[in-house]
Amino acid sequence: MIIDLHAHALSERFLTEMARQPISGFRAEKLGHGEYTLSREGDVRKNTIDPHLFDMEKRLESLRGRKVSKQLVGPPPNLVSWPGGVPGKEHVRALHKMLKGVEDDGESLVEAIGVVALGQPEEAAEELQRAVDEYGFRQLILPTTAGGRPLDDPAFASFFALAERLGIVLFMHPVSPGPTDRYDHWGVGVLIGFPFETTLAITRMIFTGLLERHPDLKILLAHGGGNLAFLRGRLDAAYLATGWEADPYFTKNISRPPSEFLDRLYYDTCALSEKSNRFVIETMGADRVIFGSDFPFDIGDPEGRRSVPVIEALPPLDRDKVYSGNAIRLLGRLNK
Repeated sequence: MIIDLHAHALSERFLTEMARQPISGFRAEKLGHGEYTLSREGDVRKNTIDPHLFDMEKRLESLRGRKVSKQLVGPPPNLVSWPGGVPGKEHVRALHKMLKGVEDDGESLVEAIGVVALGQPEEAAEELQRAVDEYGFRQLILPTTAGGRPLDDPAFASFFALAERLGIVLFMHPVSPGPTDRYDHWGVGVLIGFPFETTLAITRMIFTGLLERHPDLKILLAHGGGNLAFLRGRLDAAYLATGWEADPYFTKNISRPPSEFLDRLYYDTCALSEKSNRFVIETMGADRVIFGSDFPFDIGDPEGRRSVPVIEALPPLDRDKVYSGNAIRLLGRLNK
């Protein structure tokens, strides 16, 4: 059994609606050959939508061919946070309606991931409860920033408290927090900016004490956790420093080394090389790694070619944990 906790989807109906009526400033445009672009008001460039995002026939063919029992899908990251902006509840409700339609079309192989209304922090918890009650979400896609606003901002405290109490999985996916001209080319922001944003978000959540205050949060990190597995010793060095580099910032809000907080998190297998996947599994442990494909993106592992060889080489018990056991334990139950 394989359960994929990192995938993306849209519906063509949703894109058609956005071509007629923008949502939060987002507008879709249909091109020839069934292709679409997506842009926000004021954007210089239009992003071409990967047609595999809404091609359910090809998705189901891929899932059945790879014996994937369940794939959890959320919208592409630029719809859950963008430079200077993040969804409010009306945007979130439109996405949830669309995602429920994708789930309904998925013939029990596809499950929707909810979105967080971080654009209205005072209502984010209430909107989370509403979404869980209405749709039964077991996982949310959580951007690494709320349009550039850090997640450790006290304004989001009630949201994290409720997420912890509900036991819902927070799937942290990197987004671009600021203008894309931080990088020479937008694609470079995806290549190196995305892993960095995950690393920065979690590091802030550790040192500001957010993860200390919420020890039972279930957080799954995209792309093998960015650079965190490699940097765990460096983060601990700051906490343990006693010489002239010792800084009270690194100890005032937490009672244990950062690596102990990293050991509470989960990491997907979308690290994009066999060596990187082996390193994450060896460093964080097979109990903390979960299959994720980033379907359907090319700068991902949509067919599992970069992760499956590594998982298949694991001892049987560890292999089963990574493929499905950890996901079932994290989600609480498999069948909705």
